[in-house]
Amino acid sequence: MGSSGPRAGAMSPKPLFLKPRGAAELVPWEEIAVDAPEVGGRTALEDAQFVALDMETTGNAPFLVLEMGAERFTLEGPLSFFDTLVDCRAPINPYARKRHHIDRSMLIGAPEFKDARRAFLRFAHGAVLVEHSHDAFDTWLVGRGLESPLEHPIIDTTALARLVLDLPKGQTPGLARLVSELGLDVTPAHAALDDARATAMVFRALIARAREKLGWSTVGDVLAALPRPVVDRTAPSRRASAASRAQGVRARTAPPQSAAPAATPRATSRAPSGRRGRSSRRRRSGSSGSPGGSPG
Repeated sequence: MGSSGPRAGAMSPKPLFLKPRGAAELVPWEEIAVDAPEVGGRTALEDAQFVALDMETTGNAPFLVLEMGAERFTLEGPLSFFDTLVDCRAPINPYARKRHHIDRSMLIGAPEFKDARRAFLRFAHGAVLVEHSHDAFDTWLVGRGLESPLEHPIIDTTALARLVLDLPKGQTPGLARLVSELGLDVTPAHAALDDARATAMVFRALIARAREKLGWSTVGDVLAALPRPVVDRTAPSRRASAASRAQGVRARTAPPQSAAPAATPRATSRAPSGRRGRSSRRRRSGSSGSPGGSPG
């Protein structure tokens, strides 16, 4: 065995099979070597590689992943694709099922979330992540439960569109609307790969306009103009408990006030809920939940 081969006695990794939507049989996952340096703020946009991603979920908290789709691309066009259903044993919200058309029978034989995510992270290595999600929902699903957060730069096409197309502040343009306004030949279909490909096309079209209109030349130029939202996805009950505990600490550590009236019981007001996500096929983000492929 040559020096480049595995060490004697080393265990070969367990083969991983993906299950794209509509596939007649499982597809072996074959990692494609990425011929690109690690991307950073100084990386020229024309030299950077990007990965547009989209997720479909159960539609119920904790929003478990049913399907992952992604396109790896440059500004010139697509490089490769990632597409798989995910074996999730939780109930699927009927409204979500009507939108993405995924039922439990389709998930038989699909990889578990931890395996699908591991393959996706290898697929996305060294790239900028691009999502059409004003509340950072898709990348949150990928990163939820990881010991360390995602290190990829992340760009949201809804924020990018507001800036480039001069849309009203606070407006969240849908993917279909942007496809129409930009005159793109693609139809978002609430299927993960289809929507990821549409997101990639929208991104390329918006960046082309931004480079001409705003003079952007590097990945850092884009990131600086589009700050990421901070979304509190703690469950409302946990937020209230945390607020109560904090209030108790303040009460115990506050200096005595002799002139103050005697304390009287009072109800603890419920902490304000975090910003809600999109109420579309799976865009609600009010729960911290367990990682995407296994119910708590």
